[in-house]
Amino acid sequence: MIKNILSISCGILLALSASFFATDNAAENLRFHLGVYDTAADEKQVENTLKLFNRNFATLFNTGGDLSAALNEFPAANMIKRRVVQEINDWARQDKVLVYDKDVFEIEKIDLLSPARAVVIAREVWFLNVQNRLARHKKSGVKASPIRVRYLLKKIDNKWSVIEYEVFGKDDTIPVINIDRIWL
Repeated sequence: MIKNILSISCGILLALSASFFATDNAAENLRFHLGVYDTAADEKQVENTLKLFNRNFATLFNTGGDLSAALNEFPAANMIKRRVVQEINDWARQDKVLVYDKDVFEIEKIDLLSPARAVVIAREVWFLNVQNRLARHKKSGVKASPIRVRYLLKKIDNKWSVIEYEVFGKDDTIPVINIDRIWL
């Protein structure tokens, strides 16, 4: 009887050990779920990543020019980069650029779901106008656009990257997110 219990215990211990060592960042995940993980450093990195994301987002649209070098610095998933390039090219075909000028960027909440996953809610105000691509004459008035944005971030190769974002009105209720849906 004791041999059976010992055999079963060893089998369970072996299975747990194998799953621990087979999982990426197993030690970080364990510390995170035990509550001994330093989240402050990750929260600061997430905040800095979003500032860089917004600065690069605006720069890509404002220049409307060569995107190859700027895209390498853009901390975003490839599908976001693709959407941005497609929209910039749509404006360029009309001989226009959409100029973004950020006025407000305030983080409401950062939720670290794991050492490599985060959800951030931010309040932002962007001033938008359409300009002629070459002469840079305004083709529209300046319009303030207060919004709330939910950013979904993932740490890839030890760097945070925006994998998706959702835009809501400034007073909209942001729906609860389905965690299973967002992690690729």
